[in-house]
Amino acid sequence: MTTATWAPDADDLAALEAEHRARARALDPLVAVPDLGAAPEDERLLAVRLPDGSRAAGLVTVGDVGADSSAALFRPLREHRLRARAAGPDVPGAVAALLSAWSERVAQDPGTPPDGDGVPQVGPAPRDHGRVLLWPSRDVGAVAALAAHGMRPTVHLAARRGTAPGAAGRGPAGVVVRDATPDDLPALVEHQLAELAYDELVGAARVRPGAREHLETQVAGAVANPATTFLVATASPSDGRGNAPEDRPEEILGVVAVEPPERSGAVAGTVTTGPVAYLVLLHVTDSARGAGVGGTLVDAALARVRDGVGEDTVVLLHHGVLNPLSAPFWARQGFRPVLTTWELPV
Repeated sequence: MTTATWAPDADDLAALEAEHRARARALDPLVAVPDLGAAPEDERLLAVRLPDGSRAAGLVTVGDVGADSSAALFRPLREHRLRARAAGPDVPGAVAALLSAWSERVAQDPGTPPDGDGVPQVGPAPRDHGRVLLWPSRDVGAVAALAAHGMRPTVHLAARRGTAPGAAGRGPAGVVVRDATPDDLPALVEHQLAELAYDELVGAARVRPGAREHLETQVAGAVANPATTFLVATASPSDGRGNAPEDRPEEILGVVAVEPPERSGAVAGTVTTGPVAYLVLLHVTDSARGAGVGGTLVDAALARVRDGVGEDTVVLLHHGVLNPLSAPFWARQGFRPVLTTWELPV
């Protein structure tokens, strides 16, 4: 099918936005579809049209983050982003045509490659220079087009509507959930570093040379903030009669952290309802995995959200698409994908 570049006027863009939004919301009413934010004369606008009337448009942006910044733990250092809209009888074809036009633009003007941080790429996500597109997870008609252009699904933004209690009594015996304290900071940072390293393997993160320092600052701030829910699951070593020797510290088996709505603005706009809380961290040690520690922590954290924000709170989180542990676990906790990040190294 022949593809033609398209020069839409304001009415064309408005009609495209309306049709795209209607289709997205029919597939998933929870997905927010913000305005494209492009005018017909915007040089960042890409638009294509097929002979059958199918069409697509996207706003192209390029952004850089420093290799020593905390944002670089989750993004390539140079990021070509495409905010795309598609409509018509052949949405997959329109998306494919738009991706081709995007590829040509990036190839013509990729910019000076970033210096990088000197660490080789480990997982499938682009480390230094990449293309990034977010697409509604349930709009699967575009999946073949994205995959055919080499895009890789790396991260799901997943949501749970409501904080009703989970299954009662599923927690393992001998495990206590309590608030994290400043004394826990070294263990909490180790948990988050372990999570980051695993996420790198599945394309959901990048371990940079300054990762520990960034996490130490972030974790300390979260523990000190009374609005943030930061819980740990612990097990005290026993002498066999239920007595824990005083010279043997308790073991932190898992951690969970949830930010309240006032600190979740960066993700709150991705969904159509609220209030929104953001579950920023869950990690369980290898030895405790599969014993119910993670579910116990999630239940306890959601109970705090329910008491502090409300039972109808939407809880959001990010997890790796290719992580074989995350997807089944979060599905059991009532979370499901809303938006999927697709990436490709440049």
